[in-house]
Amino acid sequence: MYYSMKRRRKKPRTSTVLLFSLILFIFGLFLISYNYFVTKKEKIYSSMNLLLYEDEMPKNIETEKEEPEPSVPDDPVPERLADIGEEDKSITYNYIGILEISKLGIKKGFLNLESPYNNVNKNVTLIEYSTMPDVENGNLILAAHSGNCWVCYFDKLYMLSVGDKAAVTYNGYKYTYELKNIYNVPKTGTVEVRRDPSKTVLTLITCTRGSDTEQTVYIFELAKKEKK
Repeated sequence: MYYSMKRRRKKPRTSTVLLFSLILFIFGLFLISYNYFVTKKEKIYSSMNLLLYEDEMPKNIETEKEEPEPSVPDDPVPERLADIGEEDKSITYNYIGILEISKLGIKKGFLNLESPYNNVNKNVTLIEYSTMPDVENGNLILAAHSGNCWVCYFDKLYMLSVGDKAAVTYNGYKYTYELKNIYNVPKTGTVEVRRDPSKTVLTLITCTRGSDTEQTVYIFELAKKEKK
């Protein structure tokens, strides 16, 4: 008489299957909850960062001749933009000029100093003591938030390198500038602008990526002026 060498498979017990299913359910619930709270934390942090940064925008500008060598920041992966509030679509802004940085896909208008919407929490902001692009040896100074909020218009400036171009359209002319210097300064309420006073320049200022205590300054010099 011969006996089969194969063993019969035992059917899994119902209690074991139920236990395994329960473990998978708890694990899935944990992942969903974790992602939810991480997302909420990011939004809250970004909102708080925006409020704290409001009083840290430069209120005064000092100028001196450019001396130090350029210091180009690292180029990490861009941060995810978080939806903090909503832009008021009903407002029509009377922009006096347009800033364009093709490399970064930036095209944003700016207002005159007297406008109530010339505010860093609403627009790219024209800083006091600025001069318009048509002023010889002048300095057009613009500031905006960086980071992960809907008004962070300068969130990609850290990707710029010396030699990159920016353009400003103003009063029927297009002014093209070349980036000459990048450097960081402490957030003290006053920004030291290191530029050659014999040049017509564009200065962009924003919060330094990855730092709560510094701002980054980008100095562009006028390279070309053409009629629009």
